[in-house]
Amino acid sequence: MSSDEGKALELGPKAAQLVELARGSLGTMSHQQRARGLLRVTERTAARRALWLSPVRAGALSLAVAAAGVLAVRGWQRGASADPLSYEVEGGTAQQDGSLEAGTSSRPKVRFSDGTEVELAEGARAHIASVTGQGARVALDRGEVHARVVHRSETEWLFDAGPFVVTVTGTAFALAWAPEDERLDLRLENGAVAVSGPLSGAPIALRAGQWLTVRVRTGEVILRDLAAQPGAAAPPSAAPPPPEGAGVEDPGAAPAPEPGTAAAAPREAAPAAEPKRGWAGKLAAGKLEAIVDEAQRGGLDACFAECSSEELSALADAARYTRRSDVARRALLAQRRRFPSTHRGKEAAFLLGRLAETQEGGAAALTWFETYLKEAPQGAYASEALGRKMVIVQRLHGDAQAAIVAREYLRRFPRGTYAQAARALARTP
Repeated sequence: MSSDEGKALELGPKAAQLVELARGSLGTMSHQQRARGLLRVTERTAARRALWLSPVRAGALSLAVAAAGVLAVRGWQRGASADPLSYEVEGGTAQQDGSLEAGTSSRPKVRFSDGTEVELAEGARAHIASVTGQGARVALDRGEVHARVVHRSETEWLFDAGPFVVTVTGTAFALAWAPEDERLDLRLENGAVAVSGPLSGAPIALRAGQWLTVRVRTGEVILRDLAAQPGAAAPPSAAPPPPEGAGVEDPGAAPAPEPGTAAAAPREAAPAAEPKRGWAGKLAAGKLEAIVDEAQRGGLDACFAECSSEELSALADAARYTRRSDVARRALLAQRRRFPSTHRGKEAAFLLGRLAETQEGGAAALTWFETYLKEAPQGAYASEALGRKMVIVQRLHGDAQAAIVAREYLRRFPRGTYAQAARALARTP
């Protein structure tokens, strides 16, 4: 701990004595020790989220502790110099505890002084948990809210919904939470958000035009394109969560091309209102086994050679969600080979990196993450890919090389999931 950090803390007499005793016995951590410790905590926290025994209770507790720690550290670093945002409520009144409730004839809208607006839908209940100079924390107890968050350089907005936390910078989205069903729905209109909670090993990154549905009780998670869903106001069934790592590679698979190698890109099939196989609809309805079974009956090799980009994406997702990592990997490689210049082809590189990270080791995953960052530097998974790259580089090549990646991460994603570990690494000599 530096001298400035020590001055920032206000400890009681007994606590101060314990700190001095610990310093005398253990000494002071070096930047290298601190960096390695933070990086391990970040990595292990992401890897173990999916293993909680009670997803709802443990998820809520872990998220509350983590969020409290993040807010405490950031508040300590910034101090109390920034005045909190002010807000006013239109069409309703906030109670003393910050709670708001929408009735059949009233839909309260909260307007913050930075221009951000949060509107409650009929029957929704929410409360303003805290307000800072950089944003606020809004807890959705039930129902749906529509938010338009104004982006600024220091923006910090969090939305709680059951055991989930939505981290927002600047965006517009609709967020719904049904506590009786333990179901979350988030429809992202523009911008980008990250959703943390049970059932996923790392925050789920959403880009504009995507719809996320999570059912906690049944362990179902599905992420799909909002524009492809008919009747978007009524959330469809969800699908099981994507796996943490990869399965065993199919020994009959064609040799994988080297990541980043160019391939002749045929024109992608023109989008149709309803793909020939209807897999996008089946994916949205949670009929995952049906997708994989149909692909196998028709011949996987034939599908990898003939299926459209949308069908390959649906097959890869269905295979990942049902833990058929062998099929998922081959579908993603087919996407890369046949449609490399499309956004699905680029995102396949990131997904292949996640599959490779536990199955093939860090070196293979690193190459895929670097490929994705080169092809989609502003992509939806760029923050996660660069963070995973930093972790792998530190593991394979040490702190000095990882510090180079850490500085790049902080330049691009100063508020990202791996920012705290990156700051510690960036100070490594």
